[in-house]
Amino acid sequence: MYLTIHRGTKQIGGSCVELQANDGARIILDIGMPLAMPDGADWPAGTMRRSTEDLRRDGVLPAVDGLYRGDRPDVAAVFLSHAHLDHHGLAPFIHPDIPVHASPGTIAMLEVSGLFLPSATQPGNIVTLPLPPAAVQLGPFRVQAIPVDHAAPDSRALLVEADGERVLYSGDLRAHGRLRHLFDELPAAAGHVDVLVLEGTTMGQESGSHGIADELALEAQLSELLRATDQFVLVAASGQNIDRAVSVYRAALAADRQFVMDLYQAYVMDRLRELRPDAPQFDSPGVRIKFIGTHVTRMKEAGHWGLVCRMARRAKVRSEELFADPGGFAYLARSNAATVGLLRYLESARPSVVVWSQWGGYLDKGGAIADWCLECGREPLRIHSGGHATPGDLAVLAGKIGARVVVPVHTFAPAEFGSRMVSAVMMDDGCAVAVTELCRRGAAI
Repeated sequence: MYLTIHRGTKQIGGSCVELQANDGARIILDIGMPLAMPDGADWPAGTMRRSTEDLRRDGVLPAVDGLYRGDRPDVAAVFLSHAHLDHHGLAPFIHPDIPVHASPGTIAMLEVSGLFLPSATQPGNIVTLPLPPAAVQLGPFRVQAIPVDHAAPDSRALLVEADGERVLYSGDLRAHGRLRHLFDELPAAAGHVDVLVLEGTTMGQESGSHGIADELALEAQLSELLRATDQFVLVAASGQNIDRAVSVYRAALAADRQFVMDLYQAYVMDRLRELRPDAPQFDSPGVRIKFIGTHVTRMKEAGHWGLVCRMARRAKVRSEELFADPGGFAYLARSNAATVGLLRYLESARPSVVVWSQWGGYLDKGGAIADWCLECGREPLRIHSGGHATPGDLAVLAGKIGARVVVPVHTFAPAEFGSRMVSAVMMDDGCAVAVTELCRRGAAI
């Protein structure tokens, strides 16, 4: 079997890994949109509407023959580890005859994005991944999708067997979320591994740069804040971070406040009801929903008017209620114009507390909430716990898995793997290397 990392040996985001069996059969693990242009700037509006040929020429689409629309399909399948754009964002360009395998939670999030974002398209041939010990058999490949703890719902590591060799691709994972047990169970679930392709997002970064130590500590800090103030508290976070929704909800209940989320978030929670029974639902105690016109329109157009009506009857909260009793609520919000409009309205009576509860880079880049805070001369409180394992946790995981060789991916600091892990071998983007050769290099270290 041969391993090619098309993108990710020296960058975070845009992940794409290829495995080729000795008979020539090929599969792809993740097909992510790079987080930024090579110069660090955001991608121009309309990038995803450009032609496949243009995007391949400019290096947005990895150079994988037989994968895209317009090619003669020559890839057996694509497997997605989770529903973050830097791992699935280029999937709409995949040839429709090539199946795209993803977990139920990932498929649900792709469907939600397609509903609320008209510009978001989905792969045309999507297949649901089973839970281990069940596996997908495609010619020489046997692929198991092992659940892992990450900030995206139902994330999976991908264990690939072919030609008597086993490669484990970690996807993105962490050891400090509410599903910590999945991190601890991964070595046993994977069994013998020849090559571990391991994400290293936090490698080379300052200690603490990804926030609070774990989700339980974050919940405690939020709870303390909500008890200590009688102001309206708005927590800006990703609408798909289920752990964060649980933390804000539990902190709100502990502080005798009502928990508020918007209709988009309420629909996400409803779609994941069976996968995450701990997530706050529109019919959970103490939950209220802030309705935004565009969200209502999208839901109605998608045929979910009945659900919208049930949510409204059970949990709708009006801006006037928030204005009248700001200290009675905690709002898990997203950074958009509607959120800023609400803040402006509430600020006419008294200041609100804004908490930034996602990666600090998004705040630094600007956006609706960031721009409003700058305008007001206000620094939001940063209460966040990241989605990626610490270097120490990665080293522990690698040691327990005991792969013959560890290959860094999804990192700006691949060299740091060598100082923390035995048998770490660096690769370059686009270079195909046999698993046997990688193991030989690892043994020689």
